[in-house]
Amino acid sequence: MLKNFFQKTFHIRDGEFKISMFMQLYIFIVITVLLLVKPTINALFLSDLGAEELPKAYLLVAFTAVITSYFYDKSLQFFNIKRIAIASLLFFSACFFFLAYLLYAGITSDLILYGYYLSVSIFGVLVTSQFWIIANMIYNAREAKRLFGLIGAGAIFGGIVGGYLTTILSQSFGSIYVILLASVLLLFCIPIVMWVWSHRLHKTTDIDTGKSHKPKVHKHTSALKLITSSKHLTYLALSIGVSVIMAKLVDYQFSDFAQLKISDPDELASFFGFWFSTFNVLSLVIQLFLTNRLLAWLGVTSNLLLLPLGIAAGCLLFLIYPELWVLIILKGMDGSFKQSINKAAVELSIMPISYEDKKQAKSFIDVVVDSIATGVAGFLLIFVVKGLDLHSHYITVIILFFLFVWIILIYQLKGAYFDTFKRNILNAIGNHDIDDVRTSKKALHDSVIKTLNKGADQEIIALLDSLGDTIVDVHKPHIIKLLDHPSNEVKAAAIKEIYFFKHEAATEKIASLIETNDDPEVVYEAMEYLLLHTHVDENKIFGKYLNHSMPYIADAALLCLAELAIDNSTLVKKYGLLERLEERILQIQDPNISHSQEEIAEFLLTLGYARNPKFYDFIAGYLKNENDYILRRAVKAAGFSHNTEFIGPLLNLLQVDEVRYSVIEALRNFGNQVPKYILDRDIVAPFDVKVRKFFPIAVASLRTEESLKVLIRLGLSSDPFLRLETAKTMVDLHFKQGRINVNKDRVNEFTLKECDFYLEHLVIANTIIEAHLQSKMDDTELQISKESLVALLRKELDCSMNVIFELLALILNEDDMEIAYFGLKDESESVKVNSIEFLDNILNVRLKSELMPIIEHHFVQELEEFSALDEVREVLSDANTCLIKLLKDGTVEVKLATLNVVAQLDDISAYKNALKQLTRHSEALISDKALEILK
Repeated sequence: MLKNFFQKTFHIRDGEFKISMFMQLYIFIVITVLLLVKPTINALFLSDLGAEELPKAYLLVAFTAVITSYFYDKSLQFFNIKRIAIASLLFFSACFFFLAYLLYAGITSDLILYGYYLSVSIFGVLVTSQFWIIANMIYNAREAKRLFGLIGAGAIFGGIVGGYLTTILSQSFGSIYVILLASVLLLFCIPIVMWVWSHRLHKTTDIDTGKSHKPKVHKHTSALKLITSSKHLTYLALSIGVSVIMAKLVDYQFSDFAQLKISDPDELASFFGFWFSTFNVLSLVIQLFLTNRLLAWLGVTSNLLLLPLGIAAGCLLFLIYPELWVLIILKGMDGSFKQSINKAAVELSIMPISYEDKKQAKSFIDVVVDSIATGVAGFLLIFVVKGLDLHSHYITVIILFFLFVWIILIYQLKGAYFDTFKRNILNAIGNHDIDDVRTSKKALHDSVIKTLNKGADQEIIALLDSLGDTIVDVHKPHIIKLLDHPSNEVKAAAIKEIYFFKHEAATEKIASLIETNDDPEVVYEAMEYLLLHTHVDENKIFGKYLNHSMPYIADAALLCLAELAIDNSTLVKKYGLLERLEERILQIQDPNISHSQEEIAEFLLTLGYARNPKFYDFIAGYLKNENDYILRRAVKAAGFSHNTEFIGPLLNLLQVDEVRYSVIEALRNFGNQVPKYILDRDIVAPFDVKVRKFFPIAVASLRTEESLKVLIRLGLSSDPFLRLETAKTMVDLHFKQGRINVNKDRVNEFTLKECDFYLEHLVIANTIIEAHLQSKMDDTELQISKESLVALLRKELDCSMNVIFELLALILNEDDMEIAYFGLKDESESVKVNSIEFLDNILNVRLKSELMPIIEHHFVQELEEFSALDEVREVLSDANTCLIKLLKDGTVEVKLATLNVVAQLDDISAYKNALKQLTRHSEALISDKALEILK
């Protein structure tokens, strides 16, 4: 019962309860022991040496911490953290036991008191640091975010219990028994460490690589050098150091002001006792019920800002109202938040650091940085505050200064934290900086030349297309040589590339091709080159070739004339272009005269360039031609014509694989008229789904704001595969050339709708699977039909997840989303966890709450119960409801698969209305199948 309560309240998953309880007990004992020995030693120190010795003790703590860290760092070279933790526990237990003996024997001196004051200070930071290192090894980033709040509550509860025990035992039995109890309690941590190590730590994987820890021979680096060489660790160490200084100043101001207001010692002791207990209780409540939720809501680094911002607000309030009650709020903010939300966030912020670096750096930060910061605070109090006799207002200003520095460091840490996660993921998936692997220019040129000279025909043509105007001098002689290539396609492509040469090149050679080559395309390209890219007189070209005896030469000249005459009415009249075209149409339409496909195809281009309405019907007739070669030329002609009446037929041709790219190129000629036509027409008579799925690639080539409107309409499609193409196109428009701005609020809406789709289909798939497993009487055909439907739904879930990441790229950063996506698809569990945590820290609050549960389910098969999932399950509560939903809103493929399932059922009464609606479906396969089932 208690276990179920804990699991539901604190999101403890299967297999985590026992280990979490042991870890909570571990830190509970450590902090209880600290609260037993620290007040006792402090009381002995103050009673024998006096408060004036405390500043010296602060400085000695800093010095001792540095020395301890040096030897501790050395020990890490030879022993693992398990042995060091056990050795530390044994040492401090023996140390406290020996102190109890000294007190029993009445042996005390200034040296012994100083020694134990320092040992307790080191114990407080060292043993707790070892605990958190072990906790970092046990839990990955996602588990830690859920469980560190609960485990950290053990520390706060230990503080409360330890404080009460100290009060009761010291008054009833004396300090000797308090120290003796601390010595014995500490020994109970040793079996916990051993159990944890044997049951969990031996399975630990390195967060950077996802590979098991293996002994490695590597050069040892000092902790200080390790920290200074890492931005992440540097900002973490500095932020912790500044927070310690700030906390000491707040504590001093609170104590000093309270002493001024309350003169009676007993009343002051009662005041401190009440508020410190209250702060601990408040801290425990926050830790148990708020820490996990805030970490999930705001993320790790954002939670680090809560404490300094809260203290800053308290300081500003104190400057306006210098009253004790304000300082109580200020100290309460520090006391309750520091050991709860802030502590959990600090421990989580070091998670992405590798184990080897972490075990050194964390101990140094917790012991040395904390102690030195305490020393700095002591120095400020002695030489600045006391030395200058500053008023409390000035202390508040100093605190505000340190808070400002602290907040800046946290923002720097936030960036370094993300960069570390990103670097870990990149290292794990084997991605390398492309700047490190550059191809030399010489090697690139050699490769181009080799292809031009020895490549296959299609390789050469593809290379020439890709070179475009990036041609360089070293390539030119090799391209000119292609004019002698045996392939006419290569020759035509070479002439097109020679267009980009700065000076007239190979003019004579190209001119000779008009007479010597019998390929219409080569002749046209040669003639066009002479007319548009040389100083050859156009009258000589047209006078010589328009009436040439060879029809293909005359047709090429006519095509060039039509191209040049687009904006030149003088040429049209001078050479009788329209009359020539009409005469040529009559020849082609004459059944007694045969014409090659090349002739017809070239003439269609000529009519397109002519842009005269009287020839549009002729072009339209060939847009239905079954010959792919002629159809491609008809498509080009329609594009050249700029006649908007061709937009509809061209869009319908997008579904024809053989001419699709020609259609896209032709549609580009119409510019914004294409998206306008789609939007206007789609409202009245929606396009067939077979056509719609190619709209994204078609409108993307236009790269206009109007294209984006079409994509937004397509983004509302019920087909996830169409939504994926749409999202990819939007990313392309936004990030590539053109840089079309996308409304991020609208993209947010699309992302949330995609989450709804994913959840809905996930519930449907699971419901059908459960119903399938429960029904043992299904025949083989029904089983196969159900399995086919579920397989199709899973494909749609994969597609939907891809849509989500494409949309996230528009909201956040394309590169970051690519890194996160490939990290999530990696085989290593730790890389997946890193990627999930990386995403969790860059998503906004609303997206995070909707997205993270389904991302965890999709990639690591974890799905917690949450409100959105419960709401979907309430609506889609049984298999019948799910199947009806698919018949109504599914894609064509899903509807067909669902109909196959329904067809096998004995009772279809629940599906009659849905089936009747499908009998009117535009897709014949669906309407026929629905009608067949009803009959």
